[in-house]
Amino acid sequence: MSTNTEEGKVFKPEDYSKSFDPEAYLQFYFSKDSIEDGTRVSLFALPVFAHLMIQSMRPNERETLLDIGAGPTVYSALCFRDVAKKVYLSDYVDRNLDVLRKWTKGENTIDWKPTIKVIIRTEGGHPPTDAVIDVVEGKARGTVKSGGIHFADVHLPRPVPDLPVDQVDILVTIFTLESACRNYEEYCSCVNNMLGLLRSGGRFVLGSVLDDDTYNSGKQMIFHLLNLRENQILDALENAGLDMNSIKKYVLEGEGVMFLMGTKL
Repeated sequence: MSTNTEEGKVFKPEDYSKSFDPEAYLQFYFSKDSIEDGTRVSLFALPVFAHLMIQSMRPNERETLLDIGAGPTVYSALCFRDVAKKVYLSDYVDRNLDVLRKWTKGENTIDWKPTIKVIIRTEGGHPPTDAVIDVVEGKARGTVKSGGIHFADVHLPRPVPDLPVDQVDILVTIFTLESACRNYEEYCSCVNNMLGLLRSGGRFVLGSVLDDDTYNSGKQMIFHLLNLRENQILDALENAGLDMNSIKKYVLEGEGVMFLMGTKL
């Protein structure tokens, strides 16, 4: 994931609100060509976790899901559309929130059909027709309309200040903390802040970049990442109250990423 940054600026966490370009990010990672050239690894891990939740949690135990740091993307809502009744998508960048609101209204953001096809394939489904794709996107959109779009700042003691519930059943955060934190002390504090929004017995899903310090957000806009080792992440989660015996983990060495799901004590 490292990119040569000598010719340009490396943007810091404090630059997101002014410098992050949601359209460039979506085109770089989720356009039809990008999906076909190198499918987002999260589209493989999250449907597996969704299936495990449906198997292990009763419907009344998985009514609410919060994605912290969704960016301009809706793939968590797509992957977990059959898991939770209410999905709350949240992010720090106002322009990302605007993109999410447009999607809930059915306005054009990016064509999510290629992404949905990969999700359905990962779920074991047959190649979907356009009608099936529309049903999937419609159901996901309905869960977000039932939940909402919210501002989030992981550095706040309550990272989603206007979340209408005290705690949620499922908390998801994908490639967020390493982007938002400048050092490991901040990282541990933000993990604690996040897990305060998850009920005891609820499920936590994390996607993280490993052993890297930058990423390309599109159009060669290079952003800082906190360089993290797997053991540092696991230590922070254990200290924040995650049951380490419950963790199901995928480490994709070639991609430099880790996905895990665990239960809060």
